Amino acid sequence: MRPDMTPGSTFPDYQLPDHRGRPRRLSELQREDPMVIVLAREAYSAKDQIQQEGLVQLWREMKPGVGYCRLVTITTSVPQETLNYRSGVGAEWPFLSDPDRIIQRDLDIPEYTDPEHNQMVPHTIVCEPQLVVYKIYNGNWFFGRPTSRSYATTFVRCS
Repeated sequence: MRPDMTPGSTFPDYQLPDHRGRPRRLSELQREDPMVIVLAREAYSAKDQIQQEGLVQLWREMKPGVGYCRLVTITTSVPQETLNYRSGVGAEWPFLSDPDRIIQRDLDIPEYTDPEHNQMVPHTIVCEPQLVVYKIYNGNWFFGRPTSRSYATTFVRCS
């Protein structure tokens, strides 16, 4: 990831189409709450599937109205495939579509283990309000991804 993306920096306020094709800004989705941004591969990745399924369970505790935390998943799929991925894991939060690899190029996170699919290295970014980066997880290898326990610890500190 590019060197200026560190805790305390501001995450870029990307605007991308959501799973219905509607343009959405990260700041619009975040509002005044903490937010988790999951930069994922596509539905074909078993590691990403497991992470998203775990987030489905965690979502019940963190969603607005309960834990007051936002969540967004960003993939490199087109909106229809992003909708299918979201539906397939049973997610209720927004999935954004980045088939032009805007984030991959801007954050300098091209996938180096799978050049055929031109994916981005999966990351999970926990942001305080106003997209201030609190913590960044590099999830290229499954064990670099946050767990439910690490999310809970992080939310207590950043909210």
